[in-house]
Amino acid sequence: MPTFPTPHPIAANVQAGAGSIRLIATDRDDTIVEVRPRDESRAADVRTAQQARVDYANGSLTVSPAKSGLLGYRTGAVDIDIQLPSHSRARVAVASADVRAEGEFADFGFDSASGRLTIQSISGTARIATASGDAAITDLDGDLRFQAASGSLSVDRLRGHAKLQTASGSVSVGAAVSGAVIAHTSSGDVEVAIPDGTAAQLDIMTGSGTVTNRMQPSDGPEQGDDTVLVQVRSGSGDVDVHRALTATA
Repeated sequence: MPTFPTPHPIAANVQAGAGSIRLIATDRDDTIVEVRPRDESRAADVRTAQQARVDYANGSLTVSPAKSGLLGYRTGAVDIDIQLPSHSRARVAVASADVRAEGEFADFGFDSASGRLTIQSISGTARIATASGDAAITDLDGDLRFQAASGSLSVDRLRGHAKLQTASGSVSVGAAVSGAVIAHTSSGDVEVAIPDGTAAQLDIMTGSGTVTNRMQPSDGPEQGDDTVLVQVRSGSGDVDVHRALTATA
């Protein structure tokens, strides 16, 4: 397994076709990369893993298949594990692979045709673009731009500005603590929960969908409160805005 000394956070650029990618960010001073065939009995998977390129220089890691471009990814499926320092930046591009990012990351970029993305924590800027893949973020302290055709998005906790656009996918924010949630959907549903201690400014319009607003007029801002803007535009999706069930730090 290639191992590189990395005493500081790095920038990781990872490309893959089919298979999976796992990024594990912890307090460490090196970076370890492992590329395995998804199925060791399948020659195409073995060949794709063997031909993968792993390069590191000047704080930048690149993991990519031997051929460039998505058309070169069809030959085999690989599983990629990368252990890297916390607060690293990551940029991932896949055709149909699932991606899991554990630990805390700074800026995170993701492009895919399909495949599920799961991120534990981001403390910077995130940009996610997918055709039909779903994305889930546990904790986001920063800004997010999400664009999908049929993919859905869930964010457990948000402190920052999220600009979200999806045609038929749904959008769910478990606790919008501060900043803004700006969502545009064609038929996808939108649910936003506001924790206690946060005042909400609502600007919601849907063509044929149903709007459920369970916020109370007394939920306006008080001194020391955080504030969040919830702006939703939907053609036929339902919109639900309510208080979060549990407190969020």
